[in-house]
Amino acid sequence: MSNYCNAPLKVLLIEDNAADADLVCEYLDISELDYEVTLAKRLSEALALIAERSYDLILLDLSLPDSNGIATLSAVSEPLKDAVIIILTGADDEQLSLTALKAGAQDYLDKDTLSSDILKRSIRYALERSYLLRRVEANAQEVQDRESLLRCIFDSNTDAMLILSPKYEIKFLNPAAGDLLDSSPESLVGEVFPFEVSPGGHTELEIPGPEDSTRLVEVVVVNLIWQGKSALLVVLRDVTQRHEAETALESEKERLSMTLDSISDAVIAIDAHGHIELLNQEATKLTGYNNKDASDKPLGEVLQLMHPKTGKIISDPLNLLLSSEKAEITPELGIQLHREKLEPILVTIDIRCIMNDEQKHSGCVVVIRDISALKQTEEELFQAEKLSSISLLAGGIAHDFNNILAAILGNISVVRMSLDESDENSQKLSAAENATLQAKSLTQQLLTFSKGGSPVLESTTIHQFVEDCTQFILRGSNVKCEIEAARDLWPVDADKGQIGQVVNNLLINADQAMPNGGIISLKLKNNIIRKSQIPTLESGEYVSIEISDKGCGITPENLKRIFDPYFTTKKDGNGLGLASSYSIIKSHKGILTVDSEVEKGSTFTIHLPRSKQKPRTDATETAKAEGDTKSSLHMGQGRILVMDDMEAMMMVAGEIIGMLGYEVSYSTNGEEAIKAYKAAKDAGTPFDAVVFDLTVPGGMGGEEAAYLLMEYDPDLIAIASSGYTTSNVMSDFEHSPFKAVVPKPYRIKEMSDALQRVIESQAD
Repeated sequence: MSNYCNAPLKVLLIEDNAADADLVCEYLDISELDYEVTLAKRLSEALALIAERSYDLILLDLSLPDSNGIATLSAVSEPLKDAVIIILTGADDEQLSLTALKAGAQDYLDKDTLSSDILKRSIRYALERSYLLRRVEANAQEVQDRESLLRCIFDSNTDAMLILSPKYEIKFLNPAAGDLLDSSPESLVGEVFPFEVSPGGHTELEIPGPEDSTRLVEVVVVNLIWQGKSALLVVLRDVTQRHEAETALESEKERLSMTLDSISDAVIAIDAHGHIELLNQEATKLTGYNNKDASDKPLGEVLQLMHPKTGKIISDPLNLLLSSEKAEITPELGIQLHREKLEPILVTIDIRCIMNDEQKHSGCVVVIRDISALKQTEEELFQAEKLSSISLLAGGIAHDFNNILAAILGNISVVRMSLDESDENSQKLSAAENATLQAKSLTQQLLTFSKGGSPVLESTTIHQFVEDCTQFILRGSNVKCEIEAARDLWPVDADKGQIGQVVNNLLINADQAMPNGGIISLKLKNNIIRKSQIPTLESGEYVSIEISDKGCGITPENLKRIFDPYFTTKKDGNGLGLASSYSIIKSHKGILTVDSEVEKGSTFTIHLPRSKQKPRTDATETAKAEGDTKSSLHMGQGRILVMDDMEAMMMVAGEIIGMLGYEVSYSTNGEEAIKAYKAAKDAGTPFDAVVFDLTVPGGMGGEEAAYLLMEYDPDLIAIASSGYTTSNVMSDFEHSPFKAVVPKPYRIKEMSDALQRVIESQAD
């Protein structure tokens, strides 16, 4: 009860039956809620009380002597806009109570089956729903105001700015964006932005420029609400000139760094004031400091030498190295280098100073040689341990975040079920529901980090995706692209953002190879690669993307180096486009090949392995196609056991399953679930199915519990529901004790479909 936790809950009980009123008050006492209750036996009495003070919660019996049916609800709710109303009803008045729900009541309770737990739970969730609805309404007005402000900012901003739908459809762009993309803003609205972008951080993209050149743009992406829906704000800044200068500087630094790193001795460069400017790789290993941590520190803080006579750390080793006492700390047998987190080692030290025109040293180079027998330091082991710990932490965060999303999405779905589909609030909640589904991408990023830096692969078809890239990249070009795609093109496992960058690079190269115009041929086809047909590629089924031009071609000498980093034949090129493209395809377990003849053209071919899974459907698409409407749900009956260590998720799962007609029981870990399942079966009231959360920190998870229960009851119907697990159950449940999976977060429909499917299949 988010906004009621600092003061007692003010309750108005409107009930003419004294016995029922006493029973409700008794249940309120048992529930341990912090409340103040006022009793009214007539509607007129209640209205008088409402005129004098406000109430947080109304418990209303619609069958009062002076009641006028559903009009009584309006009379009570009109003066108390923010009050939560729960209807108290008898078995005969259930239809009236259902009508009251549609008119604005949060819940109704049958007095004949009322208990303290039911009353407490109903009050808690009713208050939470009311609070959520008020927040949604307040946010809607704020969104409208922000949109007006955004339009003014966009139109006056010199940076190119676009607003994209979750499917990357361009909804709005400012005049600066039209200038950058060399087209009118009106003609671009409705087109698909061909690069996959995501909020957070800065990225850079290459886009076509004038006279067969390319522009480098910096991309910043943030989430926002546009016209009441989730959207992406994409800001593009032309950084071509800055990048060229930075590239030249970085090239010089890279050459210097590579030279220093190729030296087997440790090298530390210091300035005229004795502060560190640079360490090579060997110096980083010896001292335990990297360039970032050591930069601008005095030499003595990083190079902690122990004086051979006094046994103390030398506070100013630079002055001592430059003085006549240098021999004291540079013996042939070495001097001990003290390291805070690593074992001390023996080193020898030499120093060379750089002299300026006035014969004064402007800096020095300190050369350190490890003469100890240590080959592997504890620091390396510590760093590996640290990375492993962070990886585990990322997985844990993904688990908790998915549970939080699941609780939010479940509560939204429950609230939507109490509203008509045409209700304005239902539409707002639908937008919130879609945004929650999109937030799953954050957990996918965490999961990717916890398992390594490989591409985020998902099963997908690439025909439309490649076509969108082609239309965008070649906009305004004198080159035409003809696309030929095989029927029933196989899906592939791909990271769309990375594959899109590869296709864009190849299309830009093909475009620039034909400055006088021409036709690019792009073919998508299914291929079966035989053994040794393509060197380094395993035999199997592949999808090929073939991009051919009729341009100037590539000479045999250059063809051998075409995928080498920094190799380029373009005047303004950086030599990274094809090298990165080759690396991306290799990381997808595919290969990028090239065939070319001078003056005849070139053909680049991408081979990607066929996916063994069905293509995934976009979360927002699914949300639109399969709304949580009563007509789309499968109602059932039976007893379901829900196991989840997170109480909020467990309760919302129970409420969802209860709304589908099932009786629900709860457990918080595998041990409790096993005990409850066996007790129910022994008592003759077995559970029809069990919904398991797979990951329980510090306790038995759902997978282990399901295996144990399968030994006890081979007819167990188990459903796995998780957002994170270290096992393969969620992607390959057929080889596990589970009959179905419902990934978190989920809506009522996903759980409805799963329960109907597994229970009906068991009955057959």
